[in-house]
Amino acid sequence: MSYSDFKTLDQVNKDLGIVIKAENELYINVEPVEVTQWFIDTMKKAYTRAIRINTESARQALIVDLMLIELNQHVSISFFLENSFNVDSSKGLTGNPDGIISHSDNQLYITSPVVVLVEAKKSDLGSGLAQCLAEMEAARLFNEKEGNNIPTVYGVVTDGALWQFLSLKDNIATIDSYLYHFGNGSQIVGILKSFFDV
Repeated sequence: MSYSDFKTLDQVNKDLGIVIKAENELYINVEPVEVTQWFIDTMKKAYTRAIRINTESARQALIVDLMLIELNQHVSISFFLENSFNVDSSKGLTGNPDGIISHSDNQLYITSPVVVLVEAKKSDLGSGLAQCLAEMEAARLFNEKEGNNIPTVYGVVTDGALWQFLSLKDNIATIDSYLYHFGNGSQIVGILKSFFDV
């Protein structure tokens, strides 16, 4: 069993003991950041191409990965793309998340604290929620084992155009039902940055 085997929220609740609740517009008032000119220029070319190609890998490479590079211009992070993140095989918490963001500048290997897990989807963001929550629980356990018990782990499920945010704190997962539009990316970067400003 691995992260991708978590298909439903009910399964996450039963297998991992996580209480799941829904909220709405939790991050709607987060201030956008002023994105770099590089990001603006690059997205003019990359965004439309990713949508036209319309595969998960294109959306990951041409939107999500570039968003992570831009985020790194605003906060000190390291990020890992499809790296092995095997935390607890007995719970099915193994596999390769699309994106792992750590509040560390160590780009050589994944170090604690892991703060955000990113799951890129071609469509139907709801299909990625359970998998993302399983990855978030793995991050919580990973941080705990490393002695870095940060209070909240965040998750993102996105198709590049729409972004949905999740949080996990004290065994309670909160899914923001609101879908945030990419726009020019400044609000999305602002929300991601806010996860590290605590």
